[in-house]
Amino acid sequence: MLAVALFLAYACATTAPPPQQTEVLHGVASWYGQEFAGRTTANGEIFDPMLLTAAHRTLPFGTIVDVTNAKTNKIVRVRINDRGPYIGNRVIDLSYAAAQQIGLVEPGSGDVDLNIVTIGRGDREPPAPYSVTVAEAPPPAVEAAAPPRAAAPTPEPTPAPAVVEHVQVIEEHAGVETRRQVAANGRTIETVPVKPAAPAPAPQPPPLPTVNRQPSTTSHRGYVVQVGAFADANNAAALQQKLRSIGLDSFIDEYLVMYKVQIGLF
Repeated sequence: MLAVALFLAYACATTAPPPQQTEVLHGVASWYGQEFAGRTTANGEIFDPMLLTAAHRTLPFGTIVDVTNAKTNKIVRVRINDRGPYIGNRVIDLSYAAAQQIGLVEPGSGDVDLNIVTIGRGDREPPAPYSVTVAEAPPPAVEAAAPPRAAAPTPEPTPAPAVVEHVQVIEEHAGVETRRQVAANGRTIETVPVKPAAPAPAPQPPPLPTVNRQPSTTSHRGYVVQVGAFADANNAAALQQKLRSIGLDSFIDEYLVMYKVQIGLF
């Protein structure tokens, strides 16, 4: 019996698995956003800056990671669907929404702790929503007289996750503005014009008839009466037509940048 007990104790000691430890990484995190919206990530998805995703150099696609801002202790849970970053000592590149949750949008980067929750399969796993956990201090206790009947506290409404319905990247090709969008099959990107072709220009009105223009005269044998002076030749021609309609012949004297409508000689 003593031998059997020793054998069982040895078997349990050799077969019992060691306790699993959660792997925690530390490094610098940065973020990327609207400038990459609509483009394809490394695992084939369409990048949406308002989803809680991230890029890592080696973690399998679909890996779930809790990212903690070492300065603010705020936490966000992200899913790896892209590769990078490849700058300096940065270990992870967060989407705009993930960086905003832990306060990294304004500084652009910061020290973080990475807590690997689950390891992904590495293939093109579909996106799924994840809740965001933010460390907050408990509200201070307030002493108050007990009411006759305590009413049940109203639960705080759960904020809806941010969803971007329309993400556009506008580019210009040969003078035409285009945008990239997901095709109807949901797997490829297509380029479509942002605005329809400009309509044909409206027909221009026919030019005014040729006006009777004469140089200014200094003859002492008579005088002229100036009816108007204009900086626009078309306005001078219009006045000349009105004078002609009432039986007065006139001419236009061009002087420097002025068009003088005159009648005479008298």
